Amino acid sequence: MKVKNITNGPKGVNGVDGPVEIGPGREIDVEMSEAEVASSKRMKWFEFSGSASTSDDDQPKTAAEVLDMAKDPNVQFMSFKAAASKLLGDKTPSKKDEIIAALEDLATKP
Repeated sequence: MKVKNITNGPKGVNGVDGPVEIGPGREIDVEMSEAEVASSKRMKWFEFSGSASTSDDDQPKTAAEVLDMAKDPNVQFMSFKAAASKLLGDKTPSKKDEIIAALEDLATKP
């Protein structure tokens, strides 16, 4: 998908392969998940065209992988919560520490 930085300074987005910095006024191709696009759109720093990748949505994550996302400073909370929701369903807590506890409980169950 094409992402254009419409601000006067450098900004970043989280691509599926990691963080990507975009200079002011520049437009680049970035592969992003639907959750990251939604999160980035809320900032109103970017213009988007094209479609988001669904590659990370197609591959289910384990509880351990989602817990690793919580430790990664480049992963936004809503992406972490979306991945956790796929494992926890309707019982997904709203706070990060509660989600982590629920995932740890899930990871230790046989």
